[in-house]
Amino acid sequence: MTTTTYGHLTWEDVRDADKDRVVILNVSATEDHGPHMPLDTDTVLGMAVATGVARAAPDEVFVMPPVPYGFNEHHKDFPGVIWIQPETLIAFVTDITKSLAHHGFRRILLLNSHGSNHPCLDLAARKTVIETGIICVSASYWNLMSARINEVRKSDIGGIAHAGEFEAAMYMHLHPDRVHIEKSTSQNLHNPDSKFFNLDLAGGGGGAMLMRWWSEVSPDGTMGDPTVADAETGKKFLDAAIEETTALIREIRALPILPRHDHH
Repeated sequence: MTTTTYGHLTWEDVRDADKDRVVILNVSATEDHGPHMPLDTDTVLGMAVATGVARAAPDEVFVMPPVPYGFNEHHKDFPGVIWIQPETLIAFVTDITKSLAHHGFRRILLLNSHGSNHPCLDLAARKTVIETGIICVSASYWNLMSARINEVRKSDIGGIAHAGEFEAAMYMHLHPDRVHIEKSTSQNLHNPDSKFFNLDLAGGGGGAMLMRWWSEVSPDGTMGDPTVADAETGKKFLDAAIEETTALIREIRALPILPRHDHH
């Protein structure tokens, strides 16, 4: 194959393709990212990871066009948000994976780049396995690299949640002209006295989840500290995300497809 871009294939290319390549589907969101970043942040960053993996492992993956809308109705008090109901998103993504399975593909990665999509994509992956028998994995890319985020970050715990240092730095590396960091303010809401609610993507997690209306907890759509973000750190974040996601792809490639045993 001369391309890793699924949409650039012909139907004959699909017919003749290595069906054990991992097909990457990025699912993201269109939503507020503070006054300093664009609505397309999740899609731009998720696709940067996916296409970076394709450059690193061009014989092992295909990259699908992204799904740029997600489960984010809790953000709708901020203008510009496009939200999809979770049941709709699960059904839509599962239709995509079942289509790929119909064409013979056996390994799919649902690469999440928007936090609240995670439970939806987990369910879509499980439904795909049940209904098709192929391997379908879901992963939020930052969960693959928590330790590496903490190695290079400048912000305190709580500084990496939504439109904070992590996302702002990567977007600044990719498209510095679209990020207006001078408009950003720190909105670090982490409470170190809380045992169960951790508001940092790389902070180890708190074991419990409460997703409030975003406008209740954030005055400008930010949660974290983008003020310390810079493009150099963003490149380190992105490189780590690509490396860890490539490692996941290779593990998925190595997984056996096992036979079922119905014991009725």
